[in-house]
Amino acid sequence: MIDRNRDVSSRITRRQALGLMAAGAAAIALPSHARAAYPRRPIELVVCYGAGGTSDIYYRGLANILARELGQQFVVVNKSGAGSTIGTAYIANSVPDGHTVGNITEVMMRERLLGNGAFDPARDFTYIGVGASVPFGWAVRADSPIESLRQLVEEGRHSPEKLSYGAAGSARLPSWAMKVLESRTGARFMGVPFASSSAILTAALGGHIDLICDAVGAMAGAVAGGNMRMLAVSSEERLPQWRDVPTAKELGFDATTTLPYGVGGPAGMPADVVAVLEQALRKAYHDPEHQELIGKLNMASWIRLGSDFDSYMRTQYDALPGQLRAFGALNT
Repeated sequence: MIDRNRDVSSRITRRQALGLMAAGAAAIALPSHARAAYPRRPIELVVCYGAGGTSDIYYRGLANILARELGQQFVVVNKSGAGSTIGTAYIANSVPDGHTVGNITEVMMRERLLGNGAFDPARDFTYIGVGASVPFGWAVRADSPIESLRQLVEEGRHSPEKLSYGAAGSARLPSWAMKVLESRTGARFMGVPFASSSAILTAALGGHIDLICDAVGAMAGAVAGGNMRMLAVSSEERLPQWRDVPTAKELGFDATTTLPYGVGGPAGMPADVVAVLEQALRKAYHDPEHQELIGKLNMASWIRLGSDFDSYMRTQYDALPGQLRAFGALNT
């Protein structure tokens, strides 16, 4: 649960101090109507995963659309590692003037509850908006003896942790989708965390891991090329691109899960700046280019802006401790 009684004075960071100093100087020097219009310079968009994966491709595509909407360049910076918490901490500690934003997902909340990351999801972020969610998939190399998700589950039941899988999480929680599958079936697998989806794919194709549990878009090229075989997907329904690939649900495994890909910034961002970003995101999410982007990545449109996104993230954070305990990832 969120601790709302912590000593606020201990939470003052260099980022917050700089933000307060800048805001105070601006208030003394200029009336509100005379302030320079936002954005005043290129905006840094932080991707908390390595280059080449679904997150990287999606946010770079979104940055191009936002740059057109705002008339200002977006500079995409990859800060991967520690289950996304390195990049997330960077976002939290940036100056809250709207010139640094980044990819925000529930992953960082899970990792923080597991003791990773120097930030507080309840206090340190401005949750601006989300426009798409990604389903996950279970895939094996084309020459693997494992032919189906049902066979995979049976292997995981009979020989716990014999089969290894790659995922872009941390050591304690490599993959949320896999933990959901394990908790619903009793199967157990050995998770191997990687910094990026491209690194996971390289390891799988090289025979260093037995399977992948990752965003389906990260594996789409390898599946289309015949190098990987998709066993099942975690979405509610079969994906239009892969009508022959079943969902886990239809196979009798209640392992449906998707991950919304949001945009956020540090806490304390001015309301007028947030409003500009919300409006830009609203337009971007309805842009045909965005629809094409999420289609190519096998994502689905899922739009929440401002207070709706903020409420969603806080509700998820409140529910996470119980879910993590159920997965055996968090002690009681």
